Amino acid sequence: MQVRDRSLISLSWPLILTFGVGTFQPMMDSWFLSRTSETAAAGVGALMPVLGALFMAIQAFSQAGASIASQFLGAERKRQAGVTQSMILTGSLLLGIAITLLVIPLADHIVSWMGLSGEAALHAKNFLHIVSFGFAFRSLQTTLTALIATHGLTIWNLFGNIFTILSNFVLNIILLNGYFGLPKMGVEGVAIATMLSWLISSGILYLVLHKKIKHRFKRSDFKRSRIILPDWIRIGLPAAAEPVSFQLFQVFLTAMVVHFGTLSITARVFSANFAMFAVILSVGLGSGNQILVAHLVGAKNYGKANKRVHQSLFGSCLGAMFVSVLVAIFGTNLLSLYTTNSEILKLGSICLWCDALVQPFKAANIVLTNSLRASGDSKFPAIVGSAMMWTLGLGTALFLAFGLGLGLPGLWIGMAADEFYRSIVNYLRWRSGKWQKHGVV
Repeated sequence: MQVRDRSLISLSWPLILTFGVGTFQPMMDSWFLSRTSETAAAGVGALMPVLGALFMAIQAFSQAGASIASQFLGAERKRQAGVTQSMILTGSLLLGIAITLLVIPLADHIVSWMGLSGEAALHAKNFLHIVSFGFAFRSLQTTLTALIATHGLTIWNLFGNIFTILSNFVLNIILLNGYFGLPKMGVEGVAIATMLSWLISSGILYLVLHKKIKHRFKRSDFKRSRIILPDWIRIGLPAAAEPVSFQLFQVFLTAMVVHFGTLSITARVFSANFAMFAVILSVGLGSGNQILVAHLVGAKNYGKANKRVHQSLFGSCLGAMFVSVLVAIFGTNLLSLYTTNSEILKLGSICLWCDALVQPFKAANIVLTNSLRASGDSKFPAIVGSAMMWTLGLGTALFLAFGLGLGLPGLWIGMAADEFYRSIVNYLRWRSGKWQKHGVV
């Protein structure tokens, strides 16, 4: 059965579990860091939006390239799909190396820009200096995941991710406890474990691409890639701009949280980890839908693509709302896994209830933005979405947090407003049908 003829659930359920397992890694890192000290967890956690911006840029370029490959596969042009795969694997490796060379000399400045100081800043610097050397592995991991999913082999991504989490867990225990004659490490050990888990994951996923998909690098691929490269840049740059803009928006909000004190930073980091549970379903359905839409656009079956998008919207929004409310109900119990501080537990629990307002609209944005990118129409969500984020979204968040004095919960409700504004505009864009004119094939 061709990928475009498969059901949304058959493609998406391994992706949902894959993202669920992937979400566990930063939570696990936060837990290990909290065993070292809550200050270490807060300092490194404050860096997550910065790292998120970098990783989202890598992911957007990878998915843009994978969508091009999907369109060629949908049009049954396998040679062009193979060329695209070689091009984006090479490009992602070079992108990861470039980001490493950019971040290492700026590490101290990045920590300072986040408003961190004292012990929290020291932990953040140590973590960033070490983990930066693994960006090339993270880039390859992201690209290989996108390519394997493009061929419908989403179950292999799940197996690879499970092995990655297990290796990260074992490495954390070894390095933090100083087993096998190694010195006991704190933040540095968590950073090394994270970096090595990326290396292990990229190696496993490359074997899947090589053995199951039979991908081979050919010298002629790099000559032919000059034909496809303009489309990758046309789709990839705007595709990267919107999620990077979103992550920078999160960086700015995190910097605002710093003004509320260490207690607010810690509450935000811990509650944000559990808030990710609600995103898992919508990200999985959105990614499965993205694969289907790209294949269907390649086959020029626009009516079925539109049907798939609406199915994904209904399922992801409903699921995200259910999970976010469930997490909020058990918020205090979940947060107690990280801390016994009553003030952090109270504030974090309030934030999780605020997050229940965010998630349905966030789910809609994930599905709609991924669908527009899959069709090649990536400029609209990048330009219009980013503009609305930094005007209406930011204005609402700052007004609630500082104007009305709601503090951290006000910033969280502001994020819900931002997701609402953008989901409405992105849906109107999809309904207009203009995305049908931006395909590669």
